[in-house]
Amino acid sequence: MSTSTGTEEELASAAGDVSTLFTRGVVDGFTEASEAFSHELKGTDRIPDLMGRSVAGVIRANARLLDEMANMVRQMSDGFAVRQRAAAADGNVALNSDVDYERLADLVAQRLKAAEATVKSASAKG
Repeated sequence: MSTSTGTEEELASAAGDVSTLFTRGVVDGFTEASEAFSHELKGTDRIPDLMGRSVAGVIRANARLLDEMANMVRQMSDGFAVRQRAAAADGNVALNSDVDYERLADLVAQRLKAAEATVKSASAKG
């Protein structure tokens, strides 16, 4: 299986560095695929056997690669969920919060009016 481990703490810290987690998953996937292909061809000494086992090795290698990619995606999504829960517990993010769009629009309108007034006063002085 995968060479990576996935405790909640590791997943939470790894979620902060998605590129590292992604790269590690890709490397694990190719390692597993290579090993599956090598195991399929081990002990083959005749050309007809080599051809059949090569095809089986490619199929098995693809299956291992896809399995590792699925594991990596699951670990990344678990890491994001852990990080989101940690942020919510710290008060940084509210889970399932509703956005008050009317209030937001009013705040934006106030800031735009203030910015417009600043520009007009600067134009009048300049």
